[in-house]
Order: sequence, then structure tokens, then C-alpha cells
Amino acid sequence: MLIISLIAFVLSLLSMPLIIKLSTKFNIFDYQDARKIHSGNISRLGGVGIAISFFICTVAYILLTDSSLFFTYLPIISAGLIIFVFGLIDDIHTLRAIIKLLVQIIATSFVIFSGNRFKQIGPFELPLIISYVLTFCWIIGVINAFNLIDGLDGLCGSLSFTTILTLGIIYTLSSNNVAVICFILAASILGFLCFNWPPAKLFMGDCGSQFLGFMIATIPLIPSDNVIEFNKFLIIVSLAAFPIFDTIAAIWRRIRDKRPIMSPDKSHLHHKLLNLGYTKPGTLYLVVFIQLLLCSLVVISYLLGTYKGMMVLLLTLFFVTLFFTFIHYTNQAILKRKSMEESEQQ
Repeated sequence: MLIISLIAFVLSLLSMPLIIKLSTKFNIFDYQDARKIHSGNISRLGGVGIAISFFICTVAYILLTDSSLFFTYLPIISAGLIIFVFGLIDDIHTLRAIIKLLVQIIATSFVIFSGNRFKQIGPFELPLIISYVLTFCWIIGVINAFNLIDGLDGLCGSLSFTTILTLGIIYTLSSNNVAVICFILAASILGFLCFNWPPAKLFMGDCGSQFLGFMIATIPLIPSDNVIEFNKFLIIVSLAAFPIFDTIAAIWRRIRDKRPIMSPDKSHLHHKLLNLGYTKPGTLYLVVFIQLLLCSLVVISYLLGTYKGMMVLLLTLFFVTLFFTFIHYTNQAILKRKSMEESEQQ
């Protein structure tokens, strides 16, 4: 486990300078839009290094240890490859939103109909149709949530790394070999973060954020022990709370303002924290600090068992809700005050 994870980290780390050189040669840089806060020419192909190191090391691990695992992970790995490839095409030649959605639907369907889905929430077993619909909406939603949160140096990579690492710890505690897959992916992300930490020399692009969102959404769907199965939905929602809550807020904001749901803006969580006076590094450190608290609570919830663990997870989500509510109304108050000051000056 340690050796293959170390190899994944080294492969990812060594690939990043090469990706930067290729991006410079072929002029593949991140473009500016209404939600981007960076400047300058920065490559957006960091996700290539993450995905390639992950695929190589995961396939090597399966073939060298237990080839029967290949069929267990095949649906997720192959569907993840589809998401990655079309994300890469989108980074190089921008695809229409409908095409990206169709690709996500195909990849998601492949995972769901191979038997990987939510089957219960707490003690309640889900009816088959609800299980399929919930899992389908979950995967599509998380893919796009991680894509939307990728607007600040180190943010999406840090949230992905801590989420996957925590899943690896939980699966290790449950003696499930899915832990190795999680640690390989975490190591691949860590290699990228060495180049994405502020000030970023490299961005992950859609090929990275969509791929990571897909893997974070689907890896937990692989069956595990009773404690994880009992609280699986709450566990992964708690771990991915920042992207999920931020996306829900963005959708509501755009519906309220009668704008297209996929239209970019500068009202995401990191934009609001910047507006509150935090620096870019300060915003990142605050979010990562809270994310680490969430990850710790998730591990504690597993150790406490089913019902006690469920209470911890519900309290965790309540805390996140309070945090987002506080930031929202504080930001609104500041914007209102600035607007009044500008009116007085005129």
C-alpha cells in the first residue's frame, strides 16, 4: 500500500513540469471568466498528471495483487477514464454544456447499472427506483460541484485530497482493500498540489476537477462493512460538504436572479471570503482547516458505530449549514454597506 502510493506520488510529481512545458508549447492555458480570480498564463492540464498516475498505479496494483479485483473496480475505473478524456477534450477544445452532460450521464449509468449505488440511508432501505435516482443525481451533482469549486489556488485539490485520504482511513479501519485505491488517488493529488499550492504554477482543469468529483462520488459506492453502509450517504456528504453546499447556493442564486444555472459568477464561497477581507492564502487555509475538522468528525463517527455515528454526522452537517449561512449574511451586509457608501459619495 505504501510503496504503490509513493510511486503514484512520484509519477504525478514528475509529470507536472512536463505538462507545463507541453502547455507552453501548444499554448494551452486557463482562460479568464467571471468566476476566475487569477491572472497570467497558467496551464490547465494538471489533471492529466493526476489521472495518469492514478490509472497506471491502480491497474498495476490490481494485476500484481489480486486480478479478481479488476472486475470490482472496472466500472468505476473505465467510467472515470471516460470523464477524464472528455474533460481533457473540453480543456483543449471547449465542448458544449449538453455534450458534457451527456458524457456524465453515460459514465454515471455505467457505474449505477453495474450495481454500485446507495442502497440505504441510516436504517432505512431505499426502494429500487429511489436508489437509482438518488445515486444518479448524486454522481452528476458531485462531478459538477467539484468543477465549480475549482476557482482558487489549491482549493479543489486540497478538498479532494482530504476527502479521499479520509475515505482511505475509514476503509483501512474496516479492512477493505478499497483503501489502497483511495491512497493511490490521494498520492496522485498530492503530487499535483505541490505545483498548485499558492501561487499556483499549474491548474487541474476540467479533466482534473470532473475526474476527481466523479471518483469521490463513486468510490464510496463500492460495498463495505455495516457501519459504512449504514452511514455511507451522510459520510460522503459531510466530506464533500464544501463543494455540495456551494453548488446548492449557486443554483439557488441563479434561479433567484433568473440567470442560466451554468452561468459563471463571483459569489462562490471563496469569493465571499475574499470579499470579507481574507487574502487568497487566508481563504484557502480557513477552508482547509474546517475541512480537516469535518474529516476528523467523519472518522470519529465511524469509530462510534451506526446510530451514534449518525448523530455526529448530522451535527457536522448542521455546523456546515450554520457556517454557510453566517458567511452568506455577513457578505450581504458588507455588500449593502459598500453600496450605500458608493451612493453617498455620488
